[in-house]
Amino acid sequence: MSNPAEDALSREKKQIEASVFVGEEGEDPSTPNMNMVAALFLALFGLLAIYFAWDLSVPDSFYTAPGLLPILVGITLVGMAAGLAHTAWKSGASLRVLTRKNRLIAQFMADVENRRSLVLMGLVAAYVFAVDFLGFDLRIPLGFFTFQFGSYELFSIIALIAILKIFWRASYLYCALVAVGWVMALAAVFRYGFRILLPGSG
Repeated sequence: MSNPAEDALSREKKQIEASVFVGEEGEDPSTPNMNMVAALFLALFGLLAIYFAWDLSVPDSFYTAPGLLPILVGITLVGMAAGLAHTAWKSGASLRVLTRKNRLIAQFMADVENRRSLVLMGLVAAYVFAVDFLGFDLRIPLGFFTFQFGSYELFSIIALIAILKIFWRASYLYCALVAVGWVMALAAVFRYGFRILLPGSG
């Protein structure tokens, strides 16, 4: 005679197994394929960052160029994308994942974190464009030194406020205070401390 508790447990286990998504023709769950797609997006974003940063002017030497940090970040992103793609490939991902783009896009957009990541990528792309093509540099003499405020500070503050609001979800006041404090502090260190020309500066 079977135990009612064991029967209920067995039925629940079967329901859980049936609810797990399995792709076409009984393939493995789509996590490796989604990682492959994410790696492609990450690599594309890193290459774009390198391209735009490489186009920035080099007033003195490469080691003090405004585009040095974005180039290093872009190289890091491409390296991370390569590692993620390798892991996804070893886990069973296939390049045929690109031929089933409609289903993958629907799965990707169903995750709120993925949607936030896309918004973040859009914000960063708009930020890079604004700093590069809408550059300005204000200089205010204060007697003992000249205070500078350029497009780097302005657009960095705006972008950081938006990013903090999306991911931190604090009030706009707190986001603005953190963004202004961090951006102005970093700009002061690089501009006045290391004498490095910031992106967008004249």
